[in-house]
Amino acid sequence: MEGDREAPTAAELLAFAATLPVEEREKLLAAMHPAPLAPEPVGEGTVPDPVYRSWADFLAATTTAQRMAWCSRKARRANRPRLMSGPPGLRITASVVWEVLDAAAGRCGDCGSFAVEGRPSGPDGRPVAWAAIGRRIGSLGHRLARFNGGDNDRDNLYWCCLWCNTWPSERRPGATDHGAVV
Repeated sequence: MEGDREAPTAAELLAFAATLPVEEREKLLAAMHPAPLAPEPVGEGTVPDPVYRSWADFLAATTTAQRMAWCSRKARRANRPRLMSGPPGLRITASVVWEVLDAAAGRCGDCGSFAVEGRPSGPDGRPVAWAAIGRRIGSLGHRLARFNGGDNDRDNLYWCCLWCNTWPSERRPGATDHGAVV
């Protein structure tokens, strides 16, 4: 397993499933949604304008309550049990997520893009493809993935864009693709 991937590949999930009793294996296989090994190509169309262009812009355009609600959602996601690692040993709070985000001033620790947007929604409210703006979507990352033995301790957490968090091979300092705001 790659030490810096946040999610296991399909092959890693299948190998893990083979070690489980039949009932648990069937439950795992029914629930698995492995991350693809590489991003899908960006489709045609225009890239939407960034919602925020700087840390100061983000702070001015959002309230403390909005930022803490967003951080709370990030904390809930980080505290969830995972298929191959179970629940975390340490639970984090919205305040810890805010500390990570504030320390990074919204910048991805891998590529440096400004990543404080949420995943975009279409007119019907359903999530839309994020290939064109993946470097603008904020994500809480783990330096050592939980399924590789990492946990939610503060030293293992960092702020990153969803693009770098999903595809370690796409981590490039100074990246300007996929909607990056530099």
